[in-house]
Amino acid sequence: MKKNIIITIGILCLPFACTWVEPTLEGRQVKLLDQHDRILETCKKLGSVTTMVKHKVGFYVRSEEKVNAELVTIAQNEAVEMGGDTISAEGPAHNGSRAFSVYKCME
Repeated sequence: MKKNIIITIGILCLPFACTWVEPTLEGRQVKLLDQHDRILETCKKLGSVTTMVKHKVGFYVRSEEKVNAELVTIAQNEAVEMGGDTISAEGPAHNGSRAFSVYKCME
């Protein structure tokens, strides 16, 4: 009986321990820079993207660190689709959403 309870609790907790967003191979190459980084002055801004993930699942509030990591990963994947190689957050994350500027810095 104890074994069944432990297995059930483990299965219920599993989704909260995992990262739900996977980076693409190309997305892993996209750099994240601070919006005040001087390097961005030499880059071409391609546009902006707003990313969103679940920050709350039922009564469970997900880790801010994991939510932010997933928001960055989505932005990196989207930057590739836009032809970009660099992103910069336009502000802090709020309720599982964050805006990023997308740049092309490398030729």
